[in-house]
Amino acid sequence: MNKLLRAYGKRLWGYQLFWMFAAFMAAFAGLVCLWTNKGGGMVQETIAFDGLFFNGYGIGGIIAVPGLVMAALVSLFIGTEYSDGTLRNKIIVGRSRVEIYLSGFFTCAAAGVLLNCIYMAAVCAIGIPLFGGFQMEWHTVLLLAADGTLAVIAYAAIFHLLAVLISNKAAAAVISLLGTVIVMFALAYLTALLSSAEYIDTMRMIDGEMILERIPNPNYVSGNLREILQFFVDLLPSGQCLQISSGTAPHPERMPFYSLGIIVLVNAVGILLFRKKDLK
Repeated sequence: MNKLLRAYGKRLWGYQLFWMFAAFMAAFAGLVCLWTNKGGGMVQETIAFDGLFFNGYGIGGIIAVPGLVMAALVSLFIGTEYSDGTLRNKIIVGRSRVEIYLSGFFTCAAAGVLLNCIYMAAVCAIGIPLFGGFQMEWHTVLLLAADGTLAVIAYAAIFHLLAVLISNKAAAAVISLLGTVIVMFALAYLTALLSSAEYIDTMRMIDGEMILERIPNPNYVSGNLREILQFFVDLLPSGQCLQISSGTAPHPERMPFYSLGIIVLVNAVGILLFRKKDLK
């Protein structure tokens, strides 16, 4: 497998689209800092660098940036294996399908982690001189960063599975991107719903006088339904990224285990299906 990993790594290093996304992540970090500093309309002393650091995982708690980037990169990178005939050649020269599948996944996961690190490095280089360091405890920063990194690797596992099973790289890219957008907006809605306050303040006219009254929020989700919805938001990579970026993750200590479960399960299913796939 070492030879396969070196071959994949060499191809990734020379892959133009990867460097385009690397430039995008660096530019995104710069824009986040500069917009906040110049056009955010906030007093600089009130801005916490923590939020800027974790903006690499999402914009406004709605758009999960890593999901969109990984959907396009993995689909096109792995899809090229089919279009160029490289995948069949690897099997012809004696490489096992398990080795091929895992080496492809490891390469995609490494690409995602590297892009994530590029954003972090750029936002630290630009943001810390402008806004100062972290206000969170270091163990919290490390936990959330680990959550986000594992979520990116879980994205790699999912999109690698789709790219391997769908021979047409354009179709794989469209399906991955479309699925990501649908799931992302669905989870953004659920995140907003779960963030609703249990009680809301309203004004009522009583005996000619306006009285402030606190009443139950009809949109508040409670009981078992709340636990179920929160589980799905915590489970899926898009939900994790959106919560990390918006600072609303109630169970950050659980998310690494969910991501690891997805990584193991998706790769196990992918290997089983890939071993039966007709590559002719």
